Amino acid sequence: MSTPISAAQAGTISIGDFTVNRIGLGTNRITNTPEAHDLLKRALELGINFIDTAHLYGDGESEKGISSAIAPYGNGVVVATKGGANGNDPQQLRRELEESLERLQIDRIDLYQLHRVDENIPLEETMQLLKSFQEEGLIRHIGLSEVTVDQLQLAMQIAPIVSVQNEYNVINRKHEALVDFCTQHQIVFIPWFPLGGLFGDTAKVEERVADIARKLNVPTRQVALKWLLQRSPIILPIPGTLSPAHLEDNLRAATLELSQENYEALTN
Repeated sequence: MSTPISAAQAGTISIGDFTVNRIGLGTNRITNTPEAHDLLKRALELGINFIDTAHLYGDGESEKGISSAIAPYGNGVVVATKGGANGNDPQQLRRELEESLERLQIDRIDLYQLHRVDENIPLEETMQLLKSFQEEGLIRHIGLSEVTVDQLQLAMQIAPIVSVQNEYNVINRKHEALVDFCTQHQIVFIPWFPLGGLFGDTAKVEERVADIARKLNVPTRQVALKWLLQRSPIILPIPGTLSPAHLEDNLRAATLELSQENYEALTN
């Protein structure tokens, strides 16, 4: 008899005043289709209760697909979205927020993340704007994406920051200092492309973990995700997929035993 699969096996993590299971779902390829709806429903069945999307994804189809499949959200499900990928102009950012609220069929977004810092607009001004959205009751918590330690520290002076989402995986390690800072300050770190991404990075991740995956007789994705879970207790991986089989494989990383020796071999 096979062991039941559940995101709860990864443990839990607190994002502001929410607690979610420690493997979520990235939805940059999710669209508003029956197949995507089935995947989202299956994710909830498997205990995934943190779903990450963005105003940008699929030109809005990701947010629409999520709400079509699983709204109204219950059972502690947190849907996080992002705005400001193509600029932080105040009118544009408010419009994107309002569109996300409409697409997701909610009155308040639990976690709203600044998708990118606009080099033409001072971060302090954008943070004041996000704080005003929070005070209006449109968003509950604020997160940032693709920031430096210095930018995070600046933002923290204006409003509480509960999460940071930067690209990070077993081969892309340029944000080590940021992971350490987030760990110290109990800010959730959400690595995007946790299994690699563009420019051949997925193949590089697979190559990096291949020997250990063969020894453990598991898919490479499980080793790559388990490494992230062991890297820091504040890391919340959000692997994306359109495949129910890959979805289950990802969650099996929670129960994979990665020895300290193997973890260090991947880390060093």
